[in-house]
Amino acid sequence: MGVLCWFIASFLLAAMFGAMFVPDKENLISRSIISSLILIPTAVLVPLSFAACLLLCAIGIILALVIYGIRIALELIVDGIPEIDDNGNIVEPAVKPSAPWV
Repeated sequence: MGVLCWFIASFLLAAMFGAMFVPDKENLISRSIISSLILIPTAVLVPLSFAACLLLCAIGIILALVIYGIRIALELIVDGIPEIDDNGNIVEPAVKPSAPWV
């Protein structure tokens, strides 16, 4: 199934490039020749574009995790690491009551 999708995507890309380079419909033979010549480079280009897309997605996920992790670490540094009891609940520090004018 993957090979069929690869072939179809390569064929459509080659046909699109052939139509770009020979826009006149009257020159059908030259359009067909250019499309067939471009078919081999597009057969190489299609898997490379899938690999590049996968690499870009992986880099994006890693960057998002790094940025989000740095943000959480900065919040812990600024707010302080909360105290947690044995049950996993966050222990709130006791606040002494003060006068309203202080």
